[in-house]
Order: sequence, then structure tokens, then C-alpha cells
Amino acid sequence: MLFKSKTLFALALISLLTWSSSYTTVASSPSQKKGKAGKTKKKSEAKKGDDGQDAASTTPRPVMWQDPTDIESRDLLYGAGGAEGAPDPGGKFTFESRSKSGTSEKIHVTDDKGRKWVVKFGAETRPETAASRIVWAAGYHTDQDYFVKSAHIEGRGGFNVRDVRFERSDDGYKEEGLWPWAQNPFTGTRELQGLKTLMALINNWDLKTENNKIVQPGKKSGASRDLRIYYVADLGGTLGSTGSFFTKLPGFKNAPAGTKGDAGGYNVQPLVEGVRNGEVIFHYKGKDKKALEGVTVANARWMGDLLGRLSDKQLSDAFSAGGFSDSDVATYTRAIRARINELKNLK
Repeated sequence: MLFKSKTLFALALISLLTWSSSYTTVASSPSQKKGKAGKTKKKSEAKKGDDGQDAASTTPRPVMWQDPTDIESRDLLYGAGGAEGAPDPGGKFTFESRSKSGTSEKIHVTDDKGRKWVVKFGAETRPETAASRIVWAAGYHTDQDYFVKSAHIEGRGGFNVRDVRFERSDDGYKEEGLWPWAQNPFTGTRELQGLKTLMALINNWDLKTENNKIVQPGKKSGASRDLRIYYVADLGGTLGSTGSFFTKLPGFKNAPAGTKGDAGGYNVQPLVEGVRNGEVIFHYKGKDKKALEGVTVANARWMGDLLGRLSDKQLSDAFSAGGFSDSDVATYTRAIRARINELKNLK
């Protein structure tokens, strides 16, 4: 009888222990699944960029040119930013800081709409604004530049500025780096050779890597976030003549290699010296002469045909946007039309 009681007690104890173990396993199971789910969620979130896109599936795509299918109707008076993006000369601008980049004097300001601008002073204000219109019309990215005859800046006692260039600094594009003319993803392509032709057309004598930027579009830009846009960011050394005696002297390598916004100099300087082995030899005397080498006749002619679709009114608007006098606007319009025709007729 005692043996039977012990046996029953042992069986009851084993049953109790088995039930307890089973209950513990079942009770802990939901928390373990929750933990795994949490880790999976965090891992998934870690893969997403700040735009909500899966970073692992996004590969940066370099872009230099987009077909300007609307070139005949593009507004060259206001350019990439349009009339709605232009600063109001009579509005309120507040001084923020001085810019330390480049050789021209620049300051950072904010307008009464909260938009941020870089204000440039000096000889580059007119040609840079006008040149940006021509480059943008051809399908290449440019900054949003506007020539402003006069404006008042508040802060630091308040002061007036005249004949300045306003450039939008919060345009929705984030700077990623710089690119050299000799080595980039577009070597040998029509896009790069078209850009080289444009630089020769506007007599940009300041062809250096520091002036070439790579930017990533942000949400505000409206462009795809996976793009990396390659463009010429500084067009101040343009629309004059190329070549300078000083750059040949020891210690003067960084001296200006031409004039800026000089309608007379631009008008008399030739564009093309000739053709050799199917490539165009431009009459270019600026910095980095090799930068404009390797342009085929076909690609230079392609750019001429593209720009040939612009009307004289559009070309005139581009130079008016730069604040040039009526006589200079007329000179520039005739000169650039002749240069465009020269490109179109290359053999």
C-alpha cells in the first residue's frame, strides 16, 4: 500500500513539473516573437534613407544633360528659377554672413519669404547671369541666378547693394563633390562634348575643377533622389575674350585668363580655328586648354543645331537678364547667333 502511494505521488509530481515547463514555454513565446519582430523592423528601418527609400536598392545615377524638348518656349529672361523664383529688389533682405569661397566678394542673405541667397559683387555678376540662361536653355543644369540692379540689405547697420547677382542657395540640391574635365563618367559622350562646345561658345576662360560641381536633388527640387547631377557652377569668367599676357608670367598662373562681360572683346574673337582629324579646334586661350579638346564635328554641330532653335528674342532676353545695356545686348545677340551658325555649318 505504501509502495502504491509513493508511486502515485511520483507520477503526480512528474505531471506537475511537465505542465509547469509547458506553461513557461508558451508564456515566453509571444515576447520572443515580439523581440524578433522588433529587430526585423529596426533592421528594415536602418536600410531606409532620409527620403524613405530603400538605400540598398538605390544606386546613384550620374546625369549631365536632359533633352530640352521645350527649348523654343523657354524663358531666358528668368532662367531656371522662373519669374516666381526671382528675388524682389524692393523686399526685405537680412545679412547672415560673408562667404569665404571663390575670388569674388559674396555675402549670404535671407529674404522676407525665408529664401536664402548668395549675393555676388564685382565684374562677374552680369556675364554669369546671362551665361547661365544659355547653358540652361541647352539642357544643362545651372544655379538659379538673377541680376539685381539695386537692393537694401538689413543688418550690420544696413547698406545698399548695386549691380549684384543673387543666387539661390536653398534650391533643393545638395552638393556632393567636384568633377574634373579629364576624368568623369561622361568621357567621350555627346553630353560632355556638347558642354565643352557651350563653354567655347560663351568664352569661359576659367575651366577648373573647383568650378565643376556634383549635386544630389532633394525633395524640394522635384527631381529623382538617386540622380547625381554634374554641372559647371561658376560661369563668371565668360562673355568676354580669352587669353592674357599675365598668365604666361612666372607667379601669375592664377591671374584672370580673359575678360568678363566684355561685349566688344567677345564680338571680335573667333570661335573655331579649324578641324583636325574630325575634331574641332576652338580658338580658346583660357585656363586648361586641354579641357576643350576632343570635340567631334558631329557633336559640335549637334549643339549648334540645338541652340539654333532659340529665337533672337530668347537670346536677347538672356543678355537683358544680365543687366547689359541695350547696345551690348544687341552686340551679344548678333555675335552669339553668328557663332551658333558657325557650329551648325561645320564640315
